[in-house]
Amino acid sequence: MDSKTTDAIKKITMAARELLMEEVSGQLEGIYGFLPDGRLLPASDCSDLSEIPEAGETRRLLEAWLDNETQAGVSHKKAREKLVREAAFTWLNRFVAFKMMEARKLIRPTISRGLDSSGFILWVTEPGNETHLDDHKKGDLPQDGRGEGPRQRAYRHFILAQCARLAEEVRVLFDPDSLASRLFPRPTALKGLIDLLNAEEPKEAWEPGNEETIGWAYQHYVSVEKDEIFKKLYKDKQKIKAEEVPFATQIFTPRWIVRFLVENTLGRLWLQMHPDSRLRDNLEYLVPLPENDLPRLTTKPAKEIR
Repeated sequence: MDSKTTDAIKKITMAARELLMEEVSGQLEGIYGFLPDGRLLPASDCSDLSEIPEAGETRRLLEAWLDNETQAGVSHKKAREKLVREAAFTWLNRFVAFKMMEARKLIRPTISRGLDSSGFILWVTEPGNETHLDDHKKGDLPQDGRGEGPRQRAYRHFILAQCARLAEEVRVLFDPDSLASRLFPRPTALKGLIDLLNAEEPKEAWEPGNEETIGWAYQHYVSVEKDEIFKKLYKDKQKIKAEEVPFATQIFTPRWIVRFLVENTLGRLWLQMHPDSRLRDNLEYLVPLPENDLPRLTTKPAKEIR
């Protein structure tokens, strides 16, 4: 992957991060009464909870999640910051995955044309989706408390249905029952996210052969926290907390580094057992060593190599 492509990934990741974190925070405050300072308003003060379908259940799940965080010693303010960051990344990660799977024809077009994507149009015509088909036909008005019209509501259910199907293989990312799934981007933010991903600049990032895209997106997304922690550690000479360690250590490893490590460990051991193996011709990152530094090893099955 060239620098132009990685730069494009960084640009859209940082823009999407800002967009989605603002969107999630806005939902938590405006719909669910979870304020930036960590206060949770009484449910009776949040009119949208009764006016928006599913919002009441989301509020109950939010309260249960917050209780668990409190029992773990996390303040309401810190818990909110964590939820905003993680929910925003979950939706970015999912939509990046959709783009990559579309390019590999693993799923029907889902976000390539937004609400006009052929996968969505086909989905609403499938048996069992009659309600969503009716919503699709009604168009974008009237809007509810989320700013969704009937067609946009149907599209949200389509995206969640895609997540449910993909969760059978990768539940940790696509879990449709997670709290993040209930914080689905509202129409304005959703359009902004889709426009970012469908722009011309990052087009190459989605294509087959660029499987590192989703890893680079993660690295750039957490770079804000990583930079803050490194400043705290090296410039301010402060100790970092346990919950901050992952931001400093969970760094994406490009393919060439993985190959270098594997070829100079497992690859070298294999050649010591099979000196005439043609595998040598494919080990591009193998560092040559003098022959007398490579004693012949007893041959054993690959699964038994330690």
